Amino acid sequence: MYDVAIIGGGPAGLAAAYNLERAGQKVVLLEETGRLGGRAKTVDVHGEPVNMGAMFVYAGTASHELAVELGVALEPFKPTTFGIHVNGATVVSADNDDLVERLPLTEDSRNGLRAFIERATSEYYANTVDGQLRPATPGFGEESAQSRISNLPQDVQEILTAAIRGGSVAHPSELSATYALRYFASYLVKEKKNRVVSLKGMEAIPAALADALQSTEVQLHHRVENVFQDSEGQWNLRIATNSDRGAGRNMTARHVVLAVPAPRIAGMVQLPEWKSKALDAVQTPGSTELGVVVDISAPELAVVDDWSFIAAAGRVFDVVINPRPGRKDGTAQFVCYGNSAGYIEEANDPTSGVLEQWIEEFLTVAPQLRGRILGANIQSWQHCFSLLTPTRATALPQLQAPVDGTLHFAGDYSSETAGTHGAYSEANRVSHDVLHALSAAM
Repeated sequence: MYDVAIIGGGPAGLAAAYNLERAGQKVVLLEETGRLGGRAKTVDVHGEPVNMGAMFVYAGTASHELAVELGVALEPFKPTTFGIHVNGATVVSADNDDLVERLPLTEDSRNGLRAFIERATSEYYANTVDGQLRPATPGFGEESAQSRISNLPQDVQEILTAAIRGGSVAHPSELSATYALRYFASYLVKEKKNRVVSLKGMEAIPAALADALQSTEVQLHHRVENVFQDSEGQWNLRIATNSDRGAGRNMTARHVVLAVPAPRIAGMVQLPEWKSKALDAVQTPGSTELGVVVDISAPELAVVDDWSFIAAAGRVFDVVINPRPGRKDGTAQFVCYGNSAGYIEEANDPTSGVLEQWIEEFLTVAPQLRGRILGANIQSWQHCFSLLTPTRATALPQLQAPVDGTLHFAGDYSSETAGTHGAYSEANRVSHDVLHALSAAM
């Protein structure tokens, strides 16, 4: 009998195990795949750690505090430019007025884009302090980002939709205006205080968590097929493993933490109607990412070193992000986020040709880098980060609430934000809830 069984070895599951082990609990962590870290995945591309999921640590969040505590090497993300690719041209500038003026758009479209940038900049600074969001003004979280762009010319809407999707996963019609500020407008204003880069990649944090675990049993290749409560109130887990040969395993625990993507939960455990309804409010669409490492040592390519964020309207991906602009070592890496592309199963097959197709798309945005690519990798996720929708915000209390006080839910979908920083925050909340419940039962 375990005190706590944690299902899912991503950021939320690992951080919960770390917290509960330190509090003296007997914990087992069950992960279906052969690796830990979930969507905090980093791969080596020509000697560079390139993130194929989560990109940044957000300053002042649980993920930042945890990274510092675990000794993960960090440096600030300091963008100095903003860029837009539209109508076959890529324009990057340190000055937004200069950027808009140089774009191949009609005067009407330039005026609309300029007005949007001015409003977004004003709202960003009015609602943040040192890069952190102030408490939302009444109704601001319920307003969609689409309301800010729907009256603009169509080509400007396409530019901004790509930029917003690339910075926050969701289509503007699905995204709270509050979080559009955090995930998109912060790039627009070239905010230097809200993002931090893990120098060894985002997977370094879950790797450090796993290394810190001592008494927790970590079981890979353990797929939980069913979770049910017995007559004594204990939770029973039916598990399939690679070595079962059809026999399977059973485990029991006083508390269970479900730290898997929201769409996986309904097939694993029978839930009361109120919890099922809350989970129906969660959207976790797929996403595809291309990581490229390039040689920019030639003098004529020095300007590429300062590229930070490029919105790519009309391409298969939405944005191109350089997590370490201004390195000045002759090498740069770019991650192309294809949130609008969704899940492309064949992209994970190296023989499918999808990687080569996406590289060509990248070279359409950056033609001067043809012949300069040192390496590339592509990853497609069936379930990306939970969309920051007004509907999910309304359902948040029900998403966070345990079932029967002993079945707990933790992930970016149950957080006030999203992504790995939301998952780490939820691990803290759920750990506290579990410890409180165990203490009360003694």
